[in-house]
Amino acid sequence: MSPKPDDILSLIPHREPFVQVGELVSASDSLFVTRLTIGPENILLKNGRLMESGLLENIAQSAAAGFGYLGRKSGQEPKVGYIGAISRVEVSALPAAGDTITTHVTVLHRLDPVVMVHGVCYCGDEKLLEGEIKLVI
Repeated sequence: MSPKPDDILSLIPHREPFVQVGELVSASDSLFVTRLTIGPENILLKNGRLMESGLLENIAQSAAAGFGYLGRKSGQEPKVGYIGAISRVEVSALPAAGDTITTHVTVLHRLDPVVMVHGVCYCGDEKLLEGEIKLVI
């Protein structure tokens, strides 16, 4: 099932200036898709490009948005979590301010409260970064 257009802040615990996801495009039990247009004021820009840390945070917040949406469907509030580990990261390119990125997050394993996800960030058809993140929710 796909989410209705929602204010992303109702799905994640993050607040400005650290919000790194703009819209939850779709969510299922195993796959979340988000979109973000990178604003020129983004706190994780360096020399006009979103840093690797921004793309990794985007993956983590995409997971938070997906889990927040699924939790809300079952009557729960979005949960606060943190990144436990990052692994298998491959960086191909960094997006510029003004670019729109699409992120696909696949849930690999879930043993509450620990979740392992695989995320891939794209700008159009170009893969920017992929990696695995262990989250504690």
